[in-house]
Amino acid sequence: MEHAAAIPEALRAIANRCTSGQERLRYQNARTLLGALTGWLDAQAQDGGGPLGLLLDRLRTVGHLPALPGLGARVARVTGLESQRTDEIADQVLDDMALTFELLRTLNSAQVQGTQVQGNGPVLTLRRIISLIGVNGVRLAANTLRSWPGPLNDVQAAALQATLDRVRLAGHTAQALRPAGYDPQVVYLIAMLQNLGRLMLRYHFADEAEQIQQLMAPTQANRETGAAEQPGLSEESASYAVLGTDVESLGIAVGRHWGLGDDVMHMARRLAPEAPVRKPDSDAEVLRLTASAANEAVDAVSTLTGSRVTTALNQIAVRYARALGINVRELGDALKAAREALRRGTPMPMSGRTITPVDADTDNTAPAPTDR
Repeated sequence: MEHAAAIPEALRAIANRCTSGQERLRYQNARTLLGALTGWLDAQAQDGGGPLGLLLDRLRTVGHLPALPGLGARVARVTGLESQRTDEIADQVLDDMALTFELLRTLNSAQVQGTQVQGNGPVLTLRRIISLIGVNGVRLAANTLRSWPGPLNDVQAAALQATLDRVRLAGHTAQALRPAGYDPQVVYLIAMLQNLGRLMLRYHFADEAEQIQQLMAPTQANRETGAAEQPGLSEESASYAVLGTDVESLGIAVGRHWGLGDDVMHMARRLAPEAPVRKPDSDAEVLRLTASAANEAVDAVSTLTGSRVTTALNQIAVRYARALGINVRELGDALKAAREALRRGTPMPMSGRTITPVDADTDNTAPAPTDR
């Protein structure tokens, strides 16, 4: 007897939406169902079509993200002083994700790759990137960016701004959680890259992003009818049901398009919620897990309310306790420090936590992806 072929998760999500017991989760018309099926078929064929192909086309026309208002003046101010150090310039531009990503993309261009020292691993700090491409390179990168908010309307721009703030909060939280000896800019950038798909979704597929958000939202309990609260879909299932592909694949496609290496792309993949958290055996894995924990914590405080936030943070702390040596108090303190850094617009302190989760007898042959 032959075993039945496994049903792809994306197709399963589309079928489940068609037959959902919740009317609000079903496809409202044939066009939205056709869009999801077409997106899945094109993604399976890998022929450059579907949402991934459309995303890469849009990168060429409207860029990856629009620059925040006033970027030109800020860049001119920080690069116009001869005495300004690269770390001071980096601190000024780090919060503008459009410029940060453009500098990372520029670094990975064929022209710049030849200047990197072989065997030193990926460059993941803005100060090192700036030292490689020069101050003029920063100015040129800023000039290539689309002005805020690009092609978005006011409502879509507000949603993108909220996503940017959420990603910044995750970056600062990861900085606060990082063990001592790990560069804060590196872990911040990894936390950002783990959200690259969400950012691309909000900018390039604004209408679809709103559909996905609605599918993820739970319905409230109704006391009059006695109806219990109904959970929404997971982000993965919702994105499959709308786009035919998952949000992470959008980010991976862009990262590959920029020329990011396998080592960076591995760190840019957030640990799946259902995946076991094992003790890290390399510096790269420490960074990946730290960013994943920070992103899970920010997701919890951004989407849950009341006692559910406390429960979720406890679960996250337990989940990462052995791997990162954290507890719920430290997780809460990291979120508090991150909110304050976001409010003030100031960088996090250079020192990290004193716990180093990698075993002392572990043979870490790969170079640590810290500042170079």
